[in-house]
Amino acid sequence: MNANSTSQIIVVAGWVLGSFFLGCSSVELTKVPKKPLPFHPPPLVELPLELPPEGGPRRPVDTMSPTPLSSPGPEITIVDSNQPGLRATAERDPDVKTQLGDRFAFINTEEVPASRCLVTLKARDPATSRTTERPAASEALEYRLTYYSYTNNVAVHVCLNDQQISSIQPDPRKGYQPEEGDEEITAAIELARADQRIAQEVQTLHGHAILTSPEEYRYFWVSDEAGFGDRVFWVTFSEMPESLALYFARVDLTAQTVLDAGKEAGLQ
Repeated sequence: MNANSTSQIIVVAGWVLGSFFLGCSSVELTKVPKKPLPFHPPPLVELPLELPPEGGPRRPVDTMSPTPLSSPGPEITIVDSNQPGLRATAERDPDVKTQLGDRFAFINTEEVPASRCLVTLKARDPATSRTTERPAASEALEYRLTYYSYTNNVAVHVCLNDQQISSIQPDPRKGYQPEEGDEEITAAIELARADQRIAQEVQTLHGHAILTSPEEYRYFWVSDEAGFGDRVFWVTFSEMPESLALYFARVDLTAQTVLDAGKEAGLQ
């Protein structure tokens, strides 16, 4: 190719690129009209859920007549500052030790109305607990510590009032699984990282873990499948905290075992 042909190509390419950028700069963006926010926010409504007898995820009890909430909402405060002292008081109590067994994990501490510290069941829907309402100004508050006992495979609530234990209660809701605790997330990742099926590949990767709930996802579980009814976590490993998962594991903390582990689907 001679110099003349090369210069012509450069001129044409420059003209095309220039036209493109000039055209882009002249495009007028669509103007979206702004609407004012409503003066009164819509009222909150309570939508009770139930576990259908034929199985499957929870569904609304009655979608046609939701009940307006009589208060601004549940008054529950997650407590962080004095958790070590509250835990020490609870975990040295002989009755608490009996309920927790040898193997357990701490979940969280909540500050709740004293009259609502115990979990009670509704007669209409035994699978749901009574709603915690905003307390009256004169009502005292208590600390509710929630644990999960792997020994007994049940959540346990310990209520304390002025550093004294007022009640100890295994959660009465069938199949209830509280949210995952930080201790459990760490334990699930460590068990998964040690599994020989993925151990060599995941040692330098970031681990993530979330709780799975067999009770909520009956369609995807079989009652005699390993891990059914246990405290099972889905663990993934990735190169960066927000990047795609490369490896996975299903970890049963109740049985302290890894049910399954391997590469994520689609990875070569």
